[in-house]
Amino acid sequence: MPSTESSTEPRLAGGRRRAWRRFLSALSRGGPDGRPAAIRSAWGQLLERQAVAELWLGQRRVSRTVLGEGRYRIGRDPACELPIEAGSLSRVHAILEKPRPRERDFALEDFNSANGLFHRDRRIRAIRLRHGDQVQLGSPLKGSAPRLRYLHPRSPLEQAVHLLGLGSLLGSGLLVGGLLLASSVGGGSRIRLISGPVKIVSASGQQIDAREGSATALPSLQAYPLHLRQALLASEEARFGWNSGIDLFGTLRSVLLGSGGGSGLTQQVARIYYPEVGTDYSLSRKLRELWVALQLEVGYSKNQILKMYLDRAHLGLGTDGFEQASRLYFRKSASDLDVGKAAFLVGLLPSPNGYSPCNTKDPTAGRERRDLVLKLMHEQGYLRDQQLIDAQRRPLNIDPSACRESSFSSYPFFSDYVLGELEGTRFGLNLSEKASGGNYYVVSTIDPKLQQLAQQQLQRFLEGPAARVGLTQGALISLDFRSGKILAYVGGGDYSRSSFDRVQAMRQPGSTFKLFPYLAALEAGTSLEQPISCAPLAYVAGCRHGAAGGSISVARGFADSENVVALRLAESAGLKQVVRKARQLGISTPLDADFNTMLGGRETLLYEMARAYAVVANGGRSVPMHGVSKIYDLGICRSIYSLASCPERGVTTPIGEQPRQLLRGEDAAAMDELLAGVVRSGTGRAAAAVADARGKTGTTDNGVDVLFIGYSPALEILTAIWMGNDDNRPAQAASGALVAELWGRYMAAIGAGRQT
Repeated sequence: MPSTESSTEPRLAGGRRRAWRRFLSALSRGGPDGRPAAIRSAWGQLLERQAVAELWLGQRRVSRTVLGEGRYRIGRDPACELPIEAGSLSRVHAILEKPRPRERDFALEDFNSANGLFHRDRRIRAIRLRHGDQVQLGSPLKGSAPRLRYLHPRSPLEQAVHLLGLGSLLGSGLLVGGLLLASSVGGGSRIRLISGPVKIVSASGQQIDAREGSATALPSLQAYPLHLRQALLASEEARFGWNSGIDLFGTLRSVLLGSGGGSGLTQQVARIYYPEVGTDYSLSRKLRELWVALQLEVGYSKNQILKMYLDRAHLGLGTDGFEQASRLYFRKSASDLDVGKAAFLVGLLPSPNGYSPCNTKDPTAGRERRDLVLKLMHEQGYLRDQQLIDAQRRPLNIDPSACRESSFSSYPFFSDYVLGELEGTRFGLNLSEKASGGNYYVVSTIDPKLQQLAQQQLQRFLEGPAARVGLTQGALISLDFRSGKILAYVGGGDYSRSSFDRVQAMRQPGSTFKLFPYLAALEAGTSLEQPISCAPLAYVAGCRHGAAGGSISVARGFADSENVVALRLAESAGLKQVVRKARQLGISTPLDADFNTMLGGRETLLYEMARAYAVVANGGRSVPMHGVSKIYDLGICRSIYSLASCPERGVTTPIGEQPRQLLRGEDAAAMDELLAGVVRSGTGRAAAAVADARGKTGTTDNGVDVLFIGYSPALEILTAIWMGNDDNRPAQAASGALVAELWGRYMAAIGAGRQT
């Protein structure tokens, strides 16, 4: 990096000293008339600070902008206030603005970009920026991605106040005691309910997501073996049983040195359960941590706090809590751990990745940490001499698959969808607020076999046929069109590279939208064999396959995806009626009553298009598409091991949607015949690997978006697939017929699996 970055703080410190010297000089110099003006001028310099946004590309600073009170768009569009040319950026990639006008610092928010924002190698949706923060605009896996550097140093007066705060921390022992007394006397702790993670499982109980933390925990503190609890106390905090819940001197050391650590066990619990506390090394974070820890000490017993730590402490490789870690590393419950294995897990706590058995750079670090914990247990009287020797000599016997199975986020796109469904209008759950959020066990509708098949088939197709025509991304959703259960959900090719969900992305549907003009025409009395003129209409050319100036049947026009036929049918039924039909079948995105909309030129959502086609597959009846089957409130059920005995008030079984007949049965049957004709002899012949396939292809200009949406009555499954490029790069050799080939492969594999 250029030297200007590393020299920023010394220059700031020098500027602060000069500002204070000028202020002190103004107090002591000048006549009575000039002194007030000099003091005002010097005081203004003490308050002076400036927010700056720098855009960097590699080692080069591209721009430096002093920020005012406005709103700044960042992207590769030249019209952006902070433009930067980079292939990984969206046209408008992110927005930089103050959350509220009077706030000190700016916030950076992703603007639904393809490649997202990353802070400290983690993808983020938004961030409240602080001085020195650097946010990568795009995936860190793409080395050329630009980054934003935010500079907003403290003013000289703010810095003085900060240093004064550090000094006051030295006397915080009395303050802590007073706060603890006030919490006890003044009504007790305000913390009444500890929020928890959301654990999502399939109907069979297979965990499909632990990205939000694991809710896998033993039902009581006594279920954790005594030697595990002793190992934790010996290693982390021998004084936990009688102290006030904080490590005052460790906290002071951490603040002064700007380092980690220095937190007592209750303070660590405060960070785990209350993300709002933060993880930085600032004074404000330490004060927040101390206050929450004190509240925990007042509101909960020592045993409750200890169990909270055992339930949720991070132990590496995506695990949260000793039960989940024990099952990953040793393939057994934490209740069955011997002393050596318990000490090994406790030893991971200071650096789960550094002491991990998967750390090939230091493979003995985990064993050495285990031995250190065992020695601490011996020193504190938890182990006799021979017990220490036996525990050190016993092999750890770690499951060799642990390092290969380090991710618990098996179906991350679907998990994100489920979280959205939980927070949406149907359930209205609060998954974030500390007062009542989270701590749910959610049984989903996903079929693990179909999900794995969908992921594999899509990835292989992207690496093979799709790559050869210039397509790099895809999305797939499968559902039971009778019940509406989502069975498979893949929002993109690789979640680790881009977590943007393309099932819920705004993309042009192309000719798949013709479902609605044809349905409106059928409702108006049009028959499948009715001839339709092939002559050009407005700016749309005539039929590609019919005789010039002649006519073609409705069925043939749909099978061959003739644009002019769809437009003439839309005109006869009424363009507004077509839009109403799309709305009736669940399309919520903006639509205009014009030719462009009729031909699929307005952006829609793949999952809404899938639901609309499912109505036809279901005989015209509504399809309540959903991903959640049951919700357990672990604040009431206590543990996943006691779900069967959970009180009724802790279990929510979703109310099914009231069935409605959205289409006349005869219209749905006629549409079904049209969709079958597409596969038999039209643009979707590549899907004929499934004997009873019905569906429709869709291709937008230059192959920017290519789709196939179809279903099998025998399988009772509908699948919608989109393929394209996140940056809208054309792929002129691509077509809906190519996607129909993937659809056929995938659905045929489902059928073959059901026969075996």
